[in-house]
Amino acid sequence: MRVYGRIQKLSVKDRIIGVIVDGKLVYVHMTNKVLKEFKPYLTKKTYVILEATDEKVVIENISCLTLDYFIKIMVPSGKYTKVYFDINDIKNEIKSLVNSLNYKMFLDLEFSWPIPYSHMPAEILQYGFVIEDKDGNVVEEGSSLVRPLRNTSLNKGTLEFLHHEYSDFDNACPYVEFYQLMERLINKYDPKIIAWGRNDVITLEKSFKINHLHPLDIRHRYINLMQVMKNYYNYKKEMGLFATYQELTGGEEQEQAHDAMEDAVIAKRIFDIFKERINNDQNL
Repeated sequence: MRVYGRIQKLSVKDRIIGVIVDGKLVYVHMTNKVLKEFKPYLTKKTYVILEATDEKVVIENISCLTLDYFIKIMVPSGKYTKVYFDINDIKNEIKSLVNSLNYKMFLDLEFSWPIPYSHMPAEILQYGFVIEDKDGNVVEEGSSLVRPLRNTSLNKGTLEFLHHEYSDFDNACPYVEFYQLMERLINKYDPKIIAWGRNDVITLEKSFKINHLHPLDIRHRYINLMQVMKNYYNYKKEMGLFATYQELTGGEEQEQAHDAMEDAVIAKRIFDIFKERINNDQNL
Protein backbone atom coordinates (compact mmCIF):
# COMPACT_ATOMS: atom_id res chain seq x y z
CA MET A 1 0.00 0.00 0.00
CA ARG A 2 1.37 3.41 -0.97
CA VAL A 3 1.09 6.03 1.79
CA TYR A 4 1.68 9.73 1.16
CA GLY A 5 1.23 12.76 3.39
CA ARG A 6 2.48 14.84 6.30
CA ILE A 7 3.21 13.11 9.57
CA GLN A 8 0.34 13.93 11.94
CA LYS A 9 1.28 11.61 14.80
CA LEU A 10 4.70 10.47 15.93
CA SER A 11 5.66 8.06 18.72
CA VAL A 12 9.38 7.32 18.88
CA LYS A 13 8.82 5.01 21.84
CA ASP A 14 6.38 2.81 19.91
CA ARG A 15 8.03 3.40 16.51
CA ILE A 16 4.78 4.66 14.97
CA ILE A 17 3.95 7.47 12.58
CA GLY A 18 0.42 8.54 11.62
CA VAL A 19 -0.43 9.92 8.17
CA ILE A 20 -3.84 10.99 6.85
CA VAL A 21 -4.83 8.94 3.78
CA ASP A 22 -8.17 9.62 2.07
CA GLY A 23 -9.36 11.53 5.12
CA LYS A 24 -8.43 8.78 7.57
CA LEU A 25 -5.48 8.64 9.94
CA VAL A 26 -3.34 5.64 9.01
CA TYR A 27 -0.71 4.41 11.43
CA VAL A 28 2.52 2.80 10.23
CA HIS A 29 4.92 0.82 12.42
CA MET A 30 8.69 0.76 11.85
CA THR A 31 11.46 -1.61 12.90
CA ASN A 32 14.17 -0.47 15.30
CA LYS A 33 16.68 -0.42 12.48
CA VAL A 34 14.55 1.83 10.27
CA LEU A 35 13.71 4.19 13.12
CA LYS A 36 17.37 4.52 14.04
CA GLU A 37 18.27 5.35 10.43
CA PHE A 38 15.48 7.86 9.76
CA LYS A 39 14.67 9.27 13.20
CA PRO A 40 16.44 12.64 12.62
CA TYR A 41 14.10 13.39 9.69
CA LEU A 42 10.79 12.34 11.24
CA THR A 43 8.91 15.31 12.73
CA LYS A 44 5.39 16.70 12.44
CA LYS A 45 6.63 18.93 9.61
CA THR A 46 7.82 15.99 7.54
CA TYR A 47 6.08 14.67 4.45
CA VAL A 48 6.66 11.03 3.62
CA ILE A 49 6.01 8.72 0.71
CA LEU A 50 6.29 5.10 1.76
CA GLU A 51 5.29 1.58 0.89
CA ALA A 52 3.58 -0.45 3.61
CA THR A 53 2.43 -4.03 3.72
CA ASP A 54 -1.20 -4.89 4.45
CA GLU A 55 -0.05 -6.97 7.39
CA LYS A 56 -1.43 -5.33 10.54
CA VAL A 57 0.25 -5.21 13.92
CA VAL A 58 -1.29 -3.87 17.11
CA ILE A 59 0.93 -1.55 19.14
CA GLU A 60 -0.49 -0.07 22.37
CA ASN A 61 -4.03 -0.80 21.13
CA ILE A 62 -3.32 0.95 17.81
CA SER A 63 -3.77 -1.05 14.61
CA CYS A 64 -0.81 -0.28 12.34
CA LEU A 65 0.36 -1.12 8.88
CA THR A 66 3.91 -2.45 8.69
CA LEU A 67 6.44 -0.24 6.94
CA ASP A 68 8.03 -1.91 3.94
CA TYR A 69 10.31 0.97 2.93
CA PHE A 70 10.47 4.75 2.62
CA ILE A 71 10.38 6.13 -0.90
CA LYS A 72 10.85 9.80 -0.11
CA ILE A 73 11.19 11.98 3.00
CA MET A 74 10.97 15.77 2.67
CA VAL A 75 10.14 18.99 4.52
CA PRO A 76 8.63 21.99 2.66
CA SER A 77 10.25 25.31 3.55
CA GLY A 78 8.88 28.40 1.83
CA LYS A 79 9.44 28.14 -1.89
CA TYR A 80 11.75 25.16 -1.49
CA THR A 81 11.41 21.59 -0.36
CA LYS A 82 14.26 19.98 1.53
CA VAL A 83 14.58 16.35 0.44
CA TYR A 84 16.25 14.23 3.10
CA PHE A 85 15.85 10.87 1.42
CA ASP A 86 14.88 9.71 -2.06
CA ILE A 87 15.12 6.05 -2.95
CA ASN A 88 15.62 6.92 -6.62
CA ASP A 89 18.88 8.70 -5.69
CA ILE A 90 20.15 5.42 -4.23
CA LYS A 91 19.02 3.48 -7.28
CA ASN A 92 20.72 5.94 -9.64
CA GLU A 93 23.95 5.72 -7.63
CA ILE A 94 23.87 1.93 -7.89
CA LYS A 95 23.12 2.12 -11.61
CA SER A 96 26.04 4.50 -12.09
CA LEU A 97 28.36 2.22 -10.11
CA VAL A 98 27.37 -0.92 -12.02
CA ASN A 99 27.82 0.76 -15.40
CA SER A 100 31.16 2.35 -14.48
CA LEU A 101 32.95 -0.90 -13.68
CA ASN A 102 35.83 -1.87 -15.93
CA TYR A 103 37.46 -5.23 -15.16
CA LYS A 104 35.44 -7.33 -12.72
CA MET A 105 36.55 -10.45 -10.86
CA PHE A 106 33.66 -12.65 -9.78
CA LEU A 107 35.18 -14.57 -6.90
CA ASP A 108 33.94 -17.39 -4.72
CA LEU A 109 35.83 -19.11 -1.93
CA GLU A 110 35.04 -22.25 -0.02
CA PHE A 111 36.64 -22.52 3.39
CA SER A 112 36.89 -24.79 6.40
CA TRP A 113 34.46 -25.18 9.24
CA PRO A 114 36.63 -24.88 12.35
CA ILE A 115 36.13 -27.55 15.01
CA PRO A 116 33.94 -26.14 17.83
CA TYR A 117 35.88 -24.49 20.66
CA SER A 118 39.15 -24.85 18.75
CA HIS A 119 39.45 -21.08 18.18
CA MET A 120 41.14 -21.84 14.87
CA PRO A 121 40.26 -19.45 12.02
CA ALA A 122 38.67 -20.69 8.80
CA GLU A 123 41.10 -21.50 6.00
CA ILE A 124 40.52 -21.20 2.26
CA LEU A 125 40.12 -24.64 0.69
CA GLN A 126 38.94 -23.80 -2.83
CA TYR A 127 38.76 -20.79 -5.10
CA GLY A 128 36.91 -20.06 -8.31
CA PHE A 129 37.02 -16.85 -10.31
CA VAL A 130 35.86 -15.33 -13.58
CA ILE A 131 37.32 -12.05 -14.85
CA GLU A 132 35.50 -10.05 -17.50
CA ASP A 133 36.21 -6.73 -19.18
CA LYS A 134 33.92 -3.70 -19.39
CA ASP A 135 32.03 -5.23 -22.32
CA GLY A 136 31.36 -8.49 -20.49
CA ASN A 137 33.96 -10.57 -22.31
CA VAL A 138 35.61 -13.22 -20.13
CA VAL A 139 39.38 -12.67 -20.19
CA GLU A 140 40.49 -15.20 -17.58
CA GLU A 141 39.02 -17.80 -15.26
CA GLY A 142 40.25 -20.56 -13.00
CA SER A 143 39.58 -22.81 -10.04
CA SER A 144 41.48 -25.15 -7.72
CA LEU A 145 41.44 -26.78 -4.34
CA VAL A 146 43.83 -25.12 -1.87
CA ARG A 147 45.90 -27.05 0.65
CA PRO A 148 45.32 -25.61 4.14
CA LEU A 149 48.06 -24.76 6.59
CA ARG A 150 46.51 -27.00 9.24
CA ASN A 151 45.37 -30.57 8.53
CA THR A 152 42.62 -30.10 11.11
CA SER A 153 40.94 -27.74 8.65
CA LEU A 154 40.06 -30.82 6.59
CA ASN A 155 37.74 -32.13 9.27
CA LYS A 156 34.78 -34.42 8.64
CA GLY A 157 32.14 -31.68 8.72
CA THR A 158 34.02 -29.51 6.24
CA LEU A 159 34.68 -32.36 3.80
CA GLU A 160 31.06 -33.47 3.89
CA PHE A 161 29.86 -29.91 3.25
CA LEU A 162 32.21 -29.53 0.27
CA HIS A 163 31.54 -33.07 -1.04
CA HIS A 164 35.25 -33.90 -1.06
CA GLU A 165 37.52 -36.58 0.34
CA TYR A 166 40.71 -35.98 2.31
CA SER A 167 42.71 -37.48 -0.56
CA ASP A 168 41.30 -34.89 -3.00
CA PHE A 169 43.67 -32.37 -1.42
CA ASP A 170 46.80 -34.41 -2.19
CA ASN A 171 47.23 -32.46 -5.43
CA ALA A 172 45.73 -29.18 -4.20
CA CYS A 173 47.75 -26.03 -4.78
CA PRO A 174 49.58 -24.58 -1.78
CA TYR A 175 48.12 -21.38 -0.35
CA VAL A 176 51.09 -19.31 -1.54
CA GLU A 177 50.29 -20.30 -5.13
CA PHE A 178 46.74 -19.00 -4.69
CA TYR A 179 48.16 -15.84 -3.11
CA GLN A 180 50.53 -15.27 -6.04
CA LEU A 181 47.66 -15.82 -8.48
CA MET A 182 45.54 -13.18 -6.74
CA GLU A 183 48.49 -10.81 -6.69
CA ARG A 184 49.06 -11.27 -10.43
CA LEU A 185 45.39 -10.79 -11.30
CA ILE A 186 45.13 -7.62 -9.23
CA ASN A 187 48.29 -6.16 -10.77
CA LYS A 188 47.30 -7.12 -14.31
CA TYR A 189 43.62 -6.16 -14.39
CA ASP A 190 43.08 -3.87 -11.37
CA PRO A 191 39.62 -5.46 -11.06
CA LYS A 192 36.75 -4.81 -8.74
CA ILE A 193 36.23 -8.02 -6.78
CA ILE A 194 32.56 -9.02 -6.77
CA ALA A 195 31.39 -11.71 -4.35
CA TRP A 196 28.16 -12.77 -2.69
CA GLY A 197 28.03 -11.60 0.92
CA ARG A 198 30.86 -10.58 3.26
CA ASN A 199 32.32 -13.92 4.32
CA ASP A 200 34.62 -14.35 1.33
CA VAL A 201 36.42 -11.04 1.70
CA ILE A 202 36.69 -11.40 5.50
CA THR A 203 38.17 -14.90 5.16
CA LEU A 204 40.49 -13.76 2.36
CA GLU A 205 41.87 -10.89 4.41
CA LYS A 206 42.37 -13.13 7.45
CA SER A 207 44.17 -15.69 5.29
CA PHE A 208 47.06 -13.29 4.70
CA LYS A 209 47.73 -13.11 8.42
CA ILE A 210 47.30 -16.87 8.92
CA ASN A 211 49.89 -17.57 6.23
CA HIS A 212 52.23 -14.72 7.26
CA LEU A 213 52.02 -12.90 3.93
CA HIS A 214 51.73 -9.21 3.11
CA PRO A 215 48.06 -8.23 2.73
CA LEU A 216 46.84 -7.71 -0.82
CA ASP A 217 44.73 -4.72 -1.79
CA ILE A 218 41.28 -6.25 -1.32
CA ARG A 219 38.99 -4.12 0.82
CA HIS A 220 38.64 -0.97 -1.31
CA ARG A 221 38.02 -2.95 -4.51
CA TYR A 222 35.47 -5.35 -3.00
CA ILE A 223 31.76 -5.19 -3.92
CA ASN A 224 29.17 -7.21 -2.00
CA LEU A 225 26.69 -8.05 -4.77
CA MET A 226 24.10 -9.30 -2.31
CA GLN A 227 24.12 -5.99 -0.40
CA VAL A 228 23.96 -3.95 -3.60
CA MET A 229 20.83 -5.83 -4.67
CA LYS A 230 19.32 -5.55 -1.19
CA ASN A 231 19.78 -1.78 -1.32
CA TYR A 232 18.28 -1.51 -4.79
CA TYR A 233 15.24 -3.70 -4.20
CA ASN A 234 14.79 -2.98 -0.48
CA TYR A 235 15.10 -6.62 0.48
CA LYS A 236 14.84 -7.07 4.24
CA LYS A 237 16.55 -10.43 4.56
CA GLU A 238 19.84 -11.80 3.33
CA MET A 239 19.42 -13.80 0.14
CA GLY A 240 21.08 -17.02 -0.89
CA LEU A 241 23.08 -17.11 -4.10
CA PHE A 242 21.16 -19.93 -5.77
CA ALA A 243 17.77 -18.76 -4.46
CA THR A 244 18.38 -15.34 -5.98
CA TYR A 245 19.43 -16.84 -9.31
CA GLN A 246 16.34 -19.04 -9.40
CA GLU A 247 14.12 -16.06 -8.61
CA LEU A 248 15.70 -13.96 -11.35
CA THR A 249 15.53 -16.68 -13.99
CA GLY A 250 12.34 -18.44 -12.96
CA GLY A 251 14.24 -21.73 -13.01
CA GLU A 252 13.57 -24.76 -10.90
CA GLU A 253 15.05 -24.89 -7.42
CA GLN A 254 18.43 -26.61 -7.35
CA GLU A 255 20.65 -27.75 -4.54
CA GLN A 256 23.84 -25.74 -4.20
CA ALA A 257 26.90 -27.95 -4.66
CA HIS A 258 29.24 -25.52 -2.84
CA ASP A 259 31.70 -25.60 -5.70
CA ALA A 260 33.66 -22.35 -5.92
CA MET A 261 33.80 -22.19 -9.71
CA GLU A 262 30.10 -22.90 -10.10
CA ASP A 263 29.24 -20.23 -7.55
CA ALA A 264 31.52 -17.66 -9.21
CA VAL A 265 29.77 -18.30 -12.54
CA ILE A 266 26.35 -17.96 -10.91
CA ALA A 267 27.40 -14.65 -9.31
CA LYS A 268 28.44 -13.39 -12.75
CA ARG A 269 25.09 -14.42 -14.25
CA ILE A 270 23.20 -12.68 -11.45
CA PHE A 271 25.24 -9.52 -12.00
CA ASP A 272 24.55 -9.58 -15.75
CA ILE A 273 20.80 -9.99 -15.22
CA PHE A 274 20.76 -7.30 -12.52
CA LYS A 275 22.68 -4.87 -14.74
CA GLU A 276 20.29 -5.41 -17.64
CA ARG A 277 17.24 -4.90 -15.44
CA ILE A 278 18.38 -1.71 -13.76
CA ASN A 279 19.34 -0.23 -17.12
CA ASN A 280 15.81 -0.98 -18.32
CA ASP A 281 14.13 0.34 -15.16
CA GLN A 282 11.65 2.92 -16.41
CA ASN A 283 11.02 4.29 -12.91
CA LEU A 284 14.40 6.02 -12.69
